[in-house]
This record gives sequence, structure tokens and C-alpha cells, in this order.
Amino acid sequence: MTGSRDAGAPAVELAGIAIAFTLSDRSTYRAVQGIDLQVAAGEFVAIVGPTGCGKSTLLNASAGLLQPSAGTVRIFGTPLAGLNRRAGYLFQQDALMPWKTALDNVAVALEPAGIGRGEARARALEWLGRVGLKGFADRYPHMLSGGQRKRVALAQILIRDPEILLMDEPFGPLDAQTRQIMGNLLLDLWAADRKAVLFVTHDLEEAIALADRVIVMSAGPAAGLIGDHPVPLARPRDIAEIRLDPEFHAIHRTIWGSLRAEVQRAYAQGEAAP
Repeated sequence: MTGSRDAGAPAVELAGIAIAFTLSDRSTYRAVQGIDLQVAAGEFVAIVGPTGCGKSTLLNASAGLLQPSAGTVRIFGTPLAGLNRRAGYLFQQDALMPWKTALDNVAVALEPAGIGRGEARARALEWLGRVGLKGFADRYPHMLSGGQRKRVALAQILIRDPEILLMDEPFGPLDAQTRQIMGNLLLDLWAADRKAVLFVTHDLEEAIALADRVIVMSAGPAAGLIGDHPVPLARPRDIAEIRLDPEFHAIHRTIWGSLRAEVQRAYAQGEAAP
């Protein structure tokens, strides 16, 4: 439940965030530095950048899984202390329990709320229907395709009705056709109640097709934000069709113009590393 302090406050605010790690040789690696980013309530923001630039690190800080070395994470205006209970986190690899059916994997997400088994299973069946898997409720994860498992994982997150979705390369392991299907499903579900979304991807086309804004990160170490690009494409969108729009290509050229040099710089650093 939101409070009066939520009115007008960003769903996620990263203010002056720096994150550093101590390496095995006791040296310090500065992952990100000077990050200022806001995600408004109901806004879909995608983050792109070179491999290893700290995109997932920012998600982990937003989830409360990682404590920044400097700066503040605020959730609807309140400084984050501990886990972000108002967010759902969808990782690249799903966290489905192999000994539970699809129905029970979704229903188990309601256990911490003290919801009884019967009601939890009824709600879970409804959510499996919303992601197109009502007929697969009794299947175990090993009996499902990659795309089907991802849909179960999405239902597992959304059944809790989080106010914020944190998504880390959620469709990365899927083939191109399944990625488009999952992208359209995500947009349909998002359009129903417009949760705030912070979405990490390596795929610039995916970012543009999904998001209201695309944030570009520089190569690390001490990666920062080097671009904040609005995506004024009309909604609702179809992932395949929107990529044929001339405005889509214009946005892609603009963003790639700033991203390309950072990708090349990250690659050169990898080649030079011992």
C-alpha cells in the first residue's frame, strides 16, 4: 500500500550512486560511479551498455541486494533500507523449483503473505491463464519449453502485485521468435496496470521496442550514464511490427551512435586484459 509520501515521488531513484568491490588481490574495482537515475511510477525504462558495465549491479542496488558504496537509493521517496519489498525481480535464469508443478511454483509466491493454499492455487491458476499456460498447470519445469518456463516465472513475480518490476536480461536465453512473443506478453501485462519497470538488456532493438526511455551506460570501470533517450513511439506496440517503423530506425541510429564507442572500448579492454 502506498502512503502520502509516495505522491509524485519516483518509483526508483538512484542519487549519486557509486558501487565498488574488493577483488581477491585486495584491490578495489569501481563498478559504477556518479549514477543519477529516476524511474517514474508507471514508466518503462530500459538500460543498455557494454558487457560488464554494471547494469545488473544497478538492479541489485535497486532491489536492496547490494549496498552502494556512496549515494542513496530511494523507493517512492523513502531511502531503501534492506530488501525492496515493493519490487519483483525477474532474473535471466528462472528460479522455478523443479519438484513443484507450474501451478504450485506460482502459488508459492503468496505463502509469505499468509494466503491459504486453496486461495493461492486459485489465484495461481488465474495468472497461468493470463500468461497463456492454464492448460499446463500440472506440468513440472522440465516438461516446459524455455519460453513456457519464463512465462511461469513472470506469473510467479506478478501474482504478488509488486509496484516495481526489476528485470535482468529476462529473455536473454530465448530464441528470437520466443523473445518477441514474450516481449508482447510483457507489454500486454504492463499496460494493464502500468507498473514501474527497470529492464536490463544487451539488445538495443529490444530496449527501444519495449521502453519509454533507454538509458545508455559507458564501459567500466567506474561506468556512468552517458545517454537518456526518450522513445516516443505510439502504444500499444507489437514487437515485430514496431521495428519496421522509420522512427524506430531513427531512434536506433541515435542511440547506437553513443553506444558503439563504449562497446568497442569494453571489447578493447577485454582483449588487453591479462
